[in-house]
Amino acid sequence: MYPVTKYKNVKRLYFDGKTQIEQMTSQIEQLQNAVANQRMSQSRTALDDNEYLTRFNRLNGAINNLSFNIRKDWRSLPGWIERYVSPEAVKTGKQEMTAVGRAIISRWIMDEIFNKCFHPGLDVSLSCHLKQIEQNIRKFSYTMNSQEEFDALTAKVVSWRMTTLEGLQHVLNSPESLEHRADFTKMTTSNLTAALCRYLSDPPPAGVDGSASMIVELAVGIAANLPLESRDVALTFPMPGDVVQADIMEVEKSSFPPLPLAEPSEEGEENAKDGDRAGKRGDRTRSGMLTMLGGVPHSANSRKGSTASILTDTATPAAATATATATPPAKDTPTVRFAAFMGVEVRGRQVLQKAPVWTLA
Repeated sequence: MYPVTKYKNVKRLYFDGKTQIEQMTSQIEQLQNAVANQRMSQSRTALDDNEYLTRFNRLNGAINNLSFNIRKDWRSLPGWIERYVSPEAVKTGKQEMTAVGRAIISRWIMDEIFNKCFHPGLDVSLSCHLKQIEQNIRKFSYTMNSQEEFDALTAKVVSWRMTTLEGLQHVLNSPESLEHRADFTKMTTSNLTAALCRYLSDPPPAGVDGSASMIVELAVGIAANLPLESRDVALTFPMPGDVVQADIMEVEKSSFPPLPLAEPSEEGEENAKDGDRAGKRGDRTRSGMLTMLGGVPHSANSRKGSTASILTDTATPAAATATATATPPAKDTPTVRFAAFMGVEVRGRQVLQKAPVWTLA
């Protein structure tokens, strides 16, 4: 009886082990399939690098053409750029005003299309809300201290975007999607024309609306492809006063007349000091509130340029950390006077096009 019992036990252990091996093999196959499907879903490319570069060059060219045509028709300038323009530039309407026009139009396109439109084929309110969510994933993320954390955040944003698009296929594949895109294009063209005419001579020069329509159509065409990418194609528009970053900005060789030096009065200096003290008190109060709420306050330097980037900042983790903790830049550090167009990069991989900028002397 003993050999028979031993045989049965060995046989039972054999088949139990075989069953466990089969289960483990099945689980491994399931994991492999899941990883393969995830890689397939995360390796989608709407346009290749050369096509993006071509489309952005067309957009840049259309903006340049309109800026050249209206260079002599400016009556006044938006406040954000006015003090960075030579005093006589508006009157003379020469090369500097072409560059200024490029800056004004490029920033408007950045703010009103690339920073507010998740996909032009969606209802405009939904599209704007989704874009805000996408930006907030980066904006409210914890401080990154390594390239691995930076890459993980990028993967998180891309994964959210791809999943969201999958859930919206019933809308994007419907006839209403074309109507949404047409309505968004029409509305944005009208808004761009109105924004320019506000600062141009009255009556405005002929052809502004036609050129604005071409610019918007090119920008909307790009905006329709950006969310379809499993890569993170990021756009950056440098603002006046930003520190020049050679990796994403290219300083133009041409120069413009220097700006007059502002000499603040004693009263102005005292007011500035009072404002700084009040600001510091407010920062401490807000910091305490954020700490109690479990949040991590962001420094003012870490937010610098946030309005310029479609997918928020494009700095590396080391650079972002240094910016948040470093002292103000030295006086000889080159800073942006204004930018004529945006920079384009595939986040974490390569820069496709640097933003052309002029610097403050």
